[in-house]
Amino acid sequence: MSLTQMGNISLDEFRRAVHDAVSQDESLTSRFARFSASGDRRGMVEMLMEMPYVTGLKPDNSYQGKDDARAARLYEKSLTATTEPGDERTEEIRTCNILTQALFAASANGRVFLDAICERARRSYGLRAYANCLRDCECMLALPASFYDDSAENVKHFVQRRKECFQLERECSRKLEAASSRKRGGRRKISFASFSSSRSSSSGALPTVDGKAHGYLTSCPDSVELRLDQTRGRHLVATRDIRPGAVLIVDRPFSFSTDAPALGRNCLHCHATLKLEDSVRIPCRDCQTVSFCTETCRKEAWETYHRYECPVFNYFFKNSSKNLSEESQQTSYFLLAYRTTIVQALRNNAETTCALNPDFLRYHANGNAKDKDDDIGKECADLGSKKIYNPLDYRTVFQLETHCTDMEPQVNLIRTIDAIFFAKCLTSVLSKLDIVCTREIFVSLAVAMLHHLQAIICNAYEIVENVRDEMTHVWEPRNIGGAIYTTVSLVNHSCYPNVVRHSYPNGTVVVRALRFIGKGCEILDCYGPHFFRESRLIRREFLWKKYRFLCACEACKQNWKFPLSETTNYKCTTCSEPMNLSIINATTNQQCAKCEKTIDLKRIEKQFRKSVQKRLDAVAKMYQGDYRGAMPLLFEHVNFVNKYLAEPNIEGIKTEQCIVQCYNSLGSISV
Repeated sequence: MSLTQMGNISLDEFRRAVHDAVSQDESLTSRFARFSASGDRRGMVEMLMEMPYVTGLKPDNSYQGKDDARAARLYEKSLTATTEPGDERTEEIRTCNILTQALFAASANGRVFLDAICERARRSYGLRAYANCLRDCECMLALPASFYDDSAENVKHFVQRRKECFQLERECSRKLEAASSRKRGGRRKISFASFSSSRSSSSGALPTVDGKAHGYLTSCPDSVELRLDQTRGRHLVATRDIRPGAVLIVDRPFSFSTDAPALGRNCLHCHATLKLEDSVRIPCRDCQTVSFCTETCRKEAWETYHRYECPVFNYFFKNSSKNLSEESQQTSYFLLAYRTTIVQALRNNAETTCALNPDFLRYHANGNAKDKDDDIGKECADLGSKKIYNPLDYRTVFQLETHCTDMEPQVNLIRTIDAIFFAKCLTSVLSKLDIVCTREIFVSLAVAMLHHLQAIICNAYEIVENVRDEMTHVWEPRNIGGAIYTTVSLVNHSCYPNVVRHSYPNGTVVVRALRFIGKGCEILDCYGPHFFRESRLIRREFLWKKYRFLCACEACKQNWKFPLSETTNYKCTTCSEPMNLSIINATTNQQCAKCEKTIDLKRIEKQFRKSVQKRLDAVAKMYQGDYRGAMPLLFEHVNFVNKYLAEPNIEGIKTEQCIVQCYNSLGSISV
């Protein structure tokens, strides 16, 4: 049976059909292997496009549309809910949840949607959840009058609901302004937008980089610089001594995606949690699948990317796999590759011209990973060293490593099939928006999709939120989605990293120094495997399979093994040479074998014990939730450890993990 006769098919079915057809034909297998070895993405795409399976693929809409009948039943249920005496608040919250279900099922141009949003706003007002009420009012007041102009009765109903929302808006703004004035001891003007149009799931403000801004790296301070060599590739190096806790990168995502489990608990656009009490869920006007925290986020998402993915949204998440955890990650990567493509392909797209971005098409016209266009090479050259390196500049995405020629042909075959499938989905959506895609444009879109999939596999980072376990008092990370951070991608790997990443609202990532980084030392992140969690063999196998390099960090070269000894060894403060002497049993002065400096180990031992007590005091503060109070103590101790103790040492690792916990509490959080 042909794919055109099968109707809507999943990515799995399409992949299996095309993969089997290529694998069973030796000439096709050999031909594709040649394209793969030479990095010819265009050749890989065009070869598969010749196959009947691919030619016949015409993806139709695949999303969970509105269900007005169900919405009406849910709305009626919310009105007939009974309340037990003494349990009014719990019942009101339960009713609001039913109204939320009705909102997601209702068409935005129907009366049930109007009634449900206004009813939820009224009940939020009754619960004194004034900020939530304002967000519902914002959502209702943004609805165009044209949705309800089909009859005089509907127009009258719409006008009446608008009046109710205007009244609620004024009352809520007045209540919030009064509460804010009482809290601050003075009167301050509160704008409606400050409550309804912004949401934050962070317990702290977004940090800024420490020091003067870099002249070319827009996300970094001038304490780091970009270098390039054949062994390390592009990498970041400290231009001066960097203290622990210093903010080295504040990077915005070029594009981002949301994992399936987070679609109902996080805003699709800014990723703010929707599980806190002051959160409301705003639906997409076309589907029931995704949620937003405000009308502003819904509108921005629709105009930027969601209108191009909404009709085919189920394709990104309806894929079976024996390895569910791996597939969950991959499906988020599919959405990330798709969004990366549409964000740039449709950038500055005027609806009147219905044209795709010509620069984007030019970048992917060649499609060869080895034989790159000279003009494009010149445009991308010297970014970060002599030209501005902006994470929102597509050239920084285009430069990301893809390992196209290093991957096995079977891997590139699967990714090419995936790229063609989602390029077909995109052109199907664009055709309904009167954007015509010729065969040449389709090839460029498929080549771009393949390029992005390959880059994402070895360059994408997780967007996470942290959830505090009240039993253990530990902040545990929980994945929300994935993102492309092109500045963070400049940082190389170490199994003992000297920086740590944390997610903040709107997908922003903040990179801080975990310990002292000396001038001339490389900034090093961890790509996953850490020496105190996995053996060297496991770490190297993982890194080679995914990133195609043999790790030669200090932990791998010296084969550090965990658990480390509780015995802590001292190092010379002049030449940093390990003394190989236990300071716990130190009773006399010792001389450094390398620089011959005399070391008073007895004094150091006394200082060490006092410093360890600072860490213990910090842990006590953390246990009580005082993370800001704990950090100065931890930084004092980690400075002592960095200065006097040889690596690796258990005291340094314990302290760094405490610092990570403190910063977990300041980033994106949830319950």
